[in-house]
Amino acid sequence: MPELPDAETYKRYFDATSLYQPIREVDVNHDYVLGSEDGNELSADALADALHGQEFSTGRRHGKYLLSTLSDGRSFIMHFGMSGSLNYFKSDDDISKFDRVLFTFNNGYHLAFHCPRVLGNVYLYDSDEAFLSHKNIGPDVLRLGWEGFNEILAARRGMIKPTLMDQHIMAGIGNIYSDEILFQTRLHPETPANALDEAKRRELFDATQRVLNAAIDCDANPTKLPDDYLLPHRIDDEVCPSCGEPLTSKEVGGRTAYFCEREQERLEP
Repeated sequence: MPELPDAETYKRYFDATSLYQPIREVDVNHDYVLGSEDGNELSADALADALHGQEFSTGRRHGKYLLSTLSDGRSFIMHFGMSGSLNYFKSDDDISKFDRVLFTFNNGYHLAFHCPRVLGNVYLYDSDEAFLSHKNIGPDVLRLGWEGFNEILAARRGMIKPTLMDQHIMAGIGNIYSDEILFQTRLHPETPANALDEAKRRELFDATQRVLNAAIDCDANPTKLPDDYLLPHRIDDEVCPSCGEPLTSKEVGGRTAYFCEREQERLEP
């Protein structure tokens, strides 16, 4: 599932290709990706009418979301689900059946919200803040800062992996990068959050910043991360890059976690 590094990569691509261009037409080929308009159901016609003649004037990432302010001040938001991405191109021959929303600009180019598994969504709200408030999205983890991060974790008691992944607590970390962050800090994913002292929370904060920024620098391609990271080895029958022991995969908080039983300690309160 696209996580913060993916959304940041899409945001940079969006900024480089699609800002300040009048939108001539909007085509929706699958209504299922239409999320809401200020909390109400969004229709294909309503989206097309709202965006006709508008421009994307800014791009902003918050957690896993890409938000853009339109020239009329409203906010258009994209969430990429399991398989979403963006594609900017000119030829109609390059249009895919998986382009769920297709924007055509006055210059003849297209921007496609490409989403093969139809698990992403687009939204239209009066503002970024209205959307984030309505969805109860927590602060962006890369902009949170140490004090905010520490305060949030100090108040939690659940297992650390699901805690890191809870978008209502802090936004941006998903399944695979939570595994890497916990590997970097030698923490078992089932460690209770309240078992961490302040020094360990600081270590976790530093690893979060380091891992997410490294992934952004690699264009959100985990295979390009250093070989001593977990993610290049995060598949069945692989071994720990630190000690060579087989990795364990286990459901933790409803998601499959990969970790090293030998290297990652389960702390207790």
